[in-house]
Amino acid sequence: MKQSVLIASVLGGGIALGAVGVAGIQAMKSSKPETAIVASAPLAQASAPAIQALAPSAASSTLAQPAPQASTPVAATAPQPKPAPKPVHATHAKILGVTPIREAGTEPKQVCHQEQVVHQAPVQDENRIAGSVLGGVVGGLLGNQVGGGNGKKAATLIGALAGGYAGNRVQEGMQQRDQVTGTRTICNTEETKTEKIVGYNVRYSLDGKTGTVRMDEKPKGKTLPAKDGKLLI
Repeated sequence: MKQSVLIASVLGGGIALGAVGVAGIQAMKSSKPETAIVASAPLAQASAPAIQALAPSAASSTLAQPAPQASTPVAATAPQPKPAPKPVHATHAKILGVTPIREAGTEPKQVCHQEQVVHQAPVQDENRIAGSVLGGVVGGLLGNQVGGGNGKKAATLIGALAGGYAGNRVQEGMQQRDQVTGTRTICNTEETKTEKIVGYNVRYSLDGKTGTVRMDEKPKGKTLPAKDGKLLI
């Protein structure tokens, strides 16, 4: 009877130790140790007397071990945003229109015109000798026709003197009336209004934007050079 009990105790202890080992291995592999303990509960209950008789310390040490903690999942790394591409600028700006800039002012200017004038003809006999002589001859002839003797001589002398004076005056009047007509140029300085171009307002389009720039000279062609979104002028 004692030998049968001993054999049963040894078999029960072996079964219990095997169950405890299997439970320990499953507890190490699983993140939920409670499931392993519950699954091995029937075997542990069946062999409870043998476990308590042969290996009470082994069972208690196995059940007392803390359950291994579940590994903390590694947070997924967020993808880094790609850098924005650099803007592409046009190398030329399109000219939309050109407007000249005018400036008003005044400046002195000489203005000339032709004018008709009348002046006395050049006098060749300034002393009017011809008139005096001719008048004296005529006056003397007329005086000689008057009276006789000494009276005729006196009349001739007086007629000559009077005729000479009269001839001189007649020639003077003729010379004064002797006029010629001509033209002369008359010039005057006047302030005249002026208007000059001092520059140009150039309207352009660059990279989808419009603008206006002032230039000293009128642009040649239909475009303006540009770099990095700015005009090269």
